[in-house]
Amino acid sequence: MTVKTYEKPKRVTRNDVAKLAGVSPAVVSYVINSSKYVSEEKTAAVKKAIKELQYRPNMQARGLKTNRSMQIAFVCDNLRNDWLEGAETLLFEKGYYVSHCYSKDDENFIQMLISRQFDGVFMMSNRFSTAQLNEIAGAGIPIVLYKTRNYGKLDPHIVTVAPDYRDGVVKSVNYLAVRGHKKIALIPPIRYRTKGLEDDGFRVKAYVETMKQNGLELHEEWVCTETESVEEILSSVFNMLTNGRKELRPTAFVTGNDYTAVQIMQYVKKMGLRIPEDVAIVGVDNVYLATVVTPALTSVDFSKEEFCQKLADTMLKLVDGEIPEGEYIKVSVVVRDSA
Repeated sequence: MTVKTYEKPKRVTRNDVAKLAGVSPAVVSYVINSSKYVSEEKTAAVKKAIKELQYRPNMQARGLKTNRSMQIAFVCDNLRNDWLEGAETLLFEKGYYVSHCYSKDDENFIQMLISRQFDGVFMMSNRFSTAQLNEIAGAGIPIVLYKTRNYGKLDPHIVTVAPDYRDGVVKSVNYLAVRGHKKIALIPPIRYRTKGLEDDGFRVKAYVETMKQNGLELHEEWVCTETESVEEILSSVFNMLTNGRKELRPTAFVTGNDYTAVQIMQYVKKMGLRIPEDVAIVGVDNVYLATVVTPALTSVDFSKEEFCQKLADTMLKLVDGEIPEGEYIKVSVVVRDSA
């Protein structure tokens, strides 16, 4: 029996490009990296040779020289945030490849991030402790943090870029109160850990303070603490709406994102309740789901373009050794039929 073998094509090298273009390998590097002046004639010759040979720079070899992997990790609790494509595109234009990872708050995951030698991490998760974040930054990997709760003392190479979710909760509760709702529940995003009314996260603290400012009662049952899965969240919603004490059944939900809000909307309708007549719902992020669901979802909005630009700019500055100021993006409420 004859075993067929596959001969791997020879990799085109910088020297091959230089030979075809009639220049030195160093000139090829200058053109690719735009690191030194090269005459228009030689630049055109190098680019023509690169195209003809279909040359692709060896990023691993380049990384050994520059001490950079040219890779950024986006760590998220869920990967449904399609608007992050803007930030990924901006980083890609600067030569960085983005890897998306589901968050896993254990030591093995932390060590994986460190051992992969990412140049930076965008942490869109509240699952990690202050010590874990500092461990990553202490290994020389700066972090752009999508900060949604309070932490202890963070490494200076951990910089915040996030929507002002605190103000989003304030605006949502105030709006629902103006609409006459007195029994308002808080549903955090999936995998967002809370400890009830005593939680120190931005969302819960803003919810508690704003409910009090509006003279509204607070009940532990109105803060969802079981968020590990959609099923757990929907089970909590069911328990709230079927509470044996009618006075404890919420008439409105402030949710953590549009995905969670839409899941609750569909579930509530299956329970035979009407939106917004029986239950009002407010989402967060104002993604495309908010406009295609029925009824259309009221949602907290922020400029995705501004966020992505600030995320990319902050990441690039951190990678270059700078420590920029953290920023919170302004938010507003887009009123639709669900509330």
